[in-house]
Amino acid sequence: MALTKWQPPVIRHSVDDDGHVVWLELYFDLIYVAALIQLGDQLAGDVSWSGVFRFAAIFAVLWWTWTGTTAFMNRFAVDDVVHRLLVFAQMFAVGNLALVAVSPIDDRPRWIALAYVGARIPLLIMYARVRSHARTRGFAQFLLVVFSTGSVIWLLSLLVPTPARYWVWALALVLEFAAPAFGIKRFVPPPAHEEHFRERYALFTIIVLGETFVKTLSEVADIGISLESQVFGGVVFAIGIALWWTYFDDVADSSIRPSERGNLLVPWIYSHLPLAMAITALGVASKKIIGVSSFDAAISDKYLWLLVGSVAVVLVATAALDAVTASPHFAVGLRLRVLPRLVAAGILLLVPVVVGTEPALLVVAIVAIVVVGQIAIQVTAATKVERRVIMAMDEQLAEIEGSCIHLETTPDIIPKSSVCEECERAGHAWVELRVCLTCGDVGCCDDSAGRHATAHYETTGHALIASIEPGAQWAYCYTDDLVKADWRSATERQ
Repeated sequence: MALTKWQPPVIRHSVDDDGHVVWLELYFDLIYVAALIQLGDQLAGDVSWSGVFRFAAIFAVLWWTWTGTTAFMNRFAVDDVVHRLLVFAQMFAVGNLALVAVSPIDDRPRWIALAYVGARIPLLIMYARVRSHARTRGFAQFLLVVFSTGSVIWLLSLLVPTPARYWVWALALVLEFAAPAFGIKRFVPPPAHEEHFRERYALFTIIVLGETFVKTLSEVADIGISLESQVFGGVVFAIGIALWWTYFDDVADSSIRPSERGNLLVPWIYSHLPLAMAITALGVASKKIIGVSSFDAAISDKYLWLLVGSVAVVLVATAALDAVTASPHFAVGLRLRVLPRLVAAGILLLVPVVVGTEPALLVVAIVAIVVVGQIAIQVTAATKVERRVIMAMDEQLAEIEGSCIHLETTPDIIPKSSVCEECERAGHAWVELRVCLTCGDVGCCDDSAGRHATAHYETTGHALIASIEPGAQWAYCYTDDLVKADWRSATERQ
């Protein structure tokens, strides 16, 4: 999209099928990288109940400013000078918000309120620019009213003394957090680009996972390299790997499930708040663990609780995401996706009570084993389910008799893709994949929502398909309605 001084925003779905993140969004994220480092440093200096609460509150405010702009860019496509200046202005305000939240300045709450309103003004102007669209006017006007009201409440909080001022902030945030779910029901918003949302929140998750590296490496640099720091660093690194695996091997590619009870996009988005917050806190906990003097020493109670609490919250948040999504990678039921997360979280919270705080290496190793173990359980369960599915299909195919001259004379073909591209564009999950033996097109099976393999046959008349699932040998002819169970192995022998 060529840069111009002024360009009317358009609905993103009408000009962008892929929904990939643009460079401006990646640059926008960098201010949050810096802000979260500052916020994590503040928590590292005050790991107490009040310190954790202050960290959580400021993190929620920062995350909400990021989510607001991300949601706008998800629904609207614009890249002109005005929009870029608005994004840069918001970055400046967010940077100030992070600084005043952690700096020792007089009347800090006053500066926090002003910085938050400063970060909201660019977003208000963005939505004001899209009111001219007849299709989006109602939704944009609604969000303008909500965010303007929230900003006014933040400004009015300047007239209220602390600690009552914090309750006024909470009221404003509750209003703004509740608004999207109501607005989606009350108005018809522009269609959300699910692929773009998945990529954006995955990138934010990568950012907070990177915070664990920043904190652990800075601690090792401060205390020096030793056997203890290397071993403790390796264990907390394993925990970070397990959490990366948990999210990116399942959640990141999962499609939001359709639901008769309402749109699940909002709970999907909001589940990322505790996820990102807890991963950031884990970076601080990792820093404190690496600083333990010896393998036999005791870990401070507050540092151990920060460790197990942050990991437990990550797992519970991941379970919430699993509950509203369908994974294309794990052919397992909802219970097998959610239950291991919740069980692991419960076990982690028992570690300080049952095991205690020493010896430090044993305690931290138990935490790592629990986190890694729940991943192993899920992968094992998925493998067993996949084997059952293959066995059931083989049994069904063995019962089918008959021959098809088309399948007998058709060679194998290289698939054009490793995914169902129709499902990818729509943001849907598939169950299994089929390849057209005429042209190589890949589509999803009839058990999938799209039924794109059959749709391809109905459109093109290409009647021969084969499964491309691991271990599958069969092919099917739509014309003769016959399956050849050992088609692939027979083709290879020829």
